[in-house]
Amino acid sequence: MSLFNFVADLLYPPRCKFCGALTDRTAWEPCKKCPPELWLKGAQAIIPGTHFARCVCTARYQGKLREQVRRFKFENHPDHAKAYGPMLAKTIRFYLPGAYDLVTWVPVSPQTLKDRGYDQARLLAEETARALGQEAIPLLDKTGRNRTQSSLEGADRRWKNVRGVYTVPDPALLTGKRVLVIDDILTTGATLEAAARALRQAGAVQVVAAAFCWTPTKE
Repeated sequence: MSLFNFVADLLYPPRCKFCGALTDRTAWEPCKKCPPELWLKGAQAIIPGTHFARCVCTARYQGKLREQVRRFKFENHPDHAKAYGPMLAKTIRFYLPGAYDLVTWVPVSPQTLKDRGYDQARLLAEETARALGQEAIPLLDKTGRNRTQSSLEGADRRWKNVRGVYTVPDPALLTGKRVLVIDDILTTGATLEAAARALRQAGAVQVVAAAFCWTPTKE
């Protein structure tokens, strides 16, 4: 271990990207302290959609994992994608074998990208695609800056908030193709449905989806 890493570990001890427990600096997989109930299995991991055929999810967006994913998304921790991508790839490999030709993501708005400095869904998609032996390509644009979905309660408000905000700049890329669209969190499904609708209208023959986390909800 270098002197820099030794000092850094003393000041900012490395933590698990999934549960936040103290762990080895080089660890990118769930640690031994990660609770097993975080991970979705079987029917729990598959959410049916309307414009997307189905969405598969890896973990529950709750507890310590929720805190870590929020750090990834809002608190300038883009490196978390290196841990989450391979885990999501395992889920896709198991539940969506042979179901897609292209991999893309749900983009943030230009203003959010400017403010945040990175697009967390793009980073997640790139790491996921890399683990799958593929390349994530940009197929969608977000045409405006709506309110963040996490700031809204109720499925109706979330659906209205994303209606028509995604476009496909080059529909020719989609002709006859099946698309896997990736996002970080699935709550009501409104964001992924809006993205999938744009992809289908532009010519994709099928859209499937994958999200690292699924939010347990009473709605």
